[in-house]
Amino acid sequence: MAEEVVLLDFWPSMFGMRSRIALAGKGIKYVYKEEDLWNKSALLLQTNPVYKKIPVLIHNGKPVCKSLIQVQYIDEDFGLVAIKVATWGPFVFLNMDNEILQKDNIDTDNVASEWLGSSSELFSLNGVDTTLTYVCRLEYIIECNWKVFCDNYLDGGYHVPFAHKGLASGLSLDSYTTSDDKAFIERSLADSEKV
Repeated sequence: MAEEVVLLDFWPSMFGMRSRIALAGKGIKYVYKEEDLWNKSALLLQTNPVYKKIPVLIHNGKPVCKSLIQVQYIDEDFGLVAIKVATWGPFVFLNMDNEILQKDNIDTDNVASEWLGSSSELFSLNGVDTTLTYVCRLEYIIECNWKVFCDNYLDGGYHVPFAHKGLASGLSLDSYTTSDDKAFIERSLADSEKV
């Protein structure tokens, strides 16, 4: 049976926005019905007879009222978002790309080119070091946006010359390059400076 999801809402409602964000986050397709708050529809009055307010989420004929309850319902009833999984060598890859999600079958021979981009060449050329052993796992909570953290990690000249004068004196920051690929971001020294 196909899922039938309808949201009765009024576009500027911040409460309805919660439900719209939760539905979008799960990738749930739904029918949006705009309500006139001064001339309420029979469907709204039937599905929320006590409060007669929006938003009302209707899932397979079952109404769910109040946005916080709707968000919880969406999270619990619709479960996890489906993702595609593939293996390549000893690696297991998860791909959240919507274009690849539409494909029913994943060609594992093309995982390297379709999922990894140019990073597959690095693995192919350098191989995978199977002698590496697990030592430990460290987790850090960094209270910042992940893009700020990555940008700081890849920093080749914004703060290093000022905050780390000793490090900066041994580097030619002009020779740093940044590679932005679909699969990874890398910053490296020019070949002449690599140790």
